[in-house]
Amino acid sequence: MFSAPKMAAAQAATAAARVDALIAQMTIEEKAGQLNLLGDPFRFRPQNVNPLDGQGDPARVSQMIRDGKVGNLFNGVGAEAGRTIQRIAMEESRLKIPLLFAADIIHGVYTVFPVPLAEAAAFDPELARRTARVAALEGAVSAIHQTYAPMVDVARDQRW
Repeated sequence: MFSAPKMAAAQAATAAARVDALIAQMTIEEKAGQLNLLGDPFRFRPQNVNPLDGQGDPARVSQMIRDGKVGNLFNGVGAEAGRTIQRIAMEESRLKIPLLFAADIIHGVYTVFPVPLAEAAAFDPELARRTARVAALEGAVSAIHQTYAPMVDVARDQRW
């Protein structure tokens, strides 16, 4: 009988083997596509902004997903569009790799908290943990798999 640690190790080994097998099937273009993060790909943009990236043209972005040229979408597309494009990735692409949805969650998703610099000024690490937890939960229920929280400040400014 498997113990929990042995079972977890067996599952990890199985997952690693599946990943290795998947990578072995991928073309160099598909590997590069997994690194491609499109921002707001379905929001209409005039085509002269960057006619080469395909963003702003839902049909073109959908084809890029089918072709394995996109691995991530940034700043949300909404639940309905998210389900549609995830279905394209999972049912219509060659390797059936799910997309990652990413977003900037600097200080909350639905509940807006002070920016991290302001939270740091409170000198209350537990407060920062609690607000980050709320943001993580709100992101998770919004199908956000990957978050960015770009807040780095070097303590050179005397005001801080």
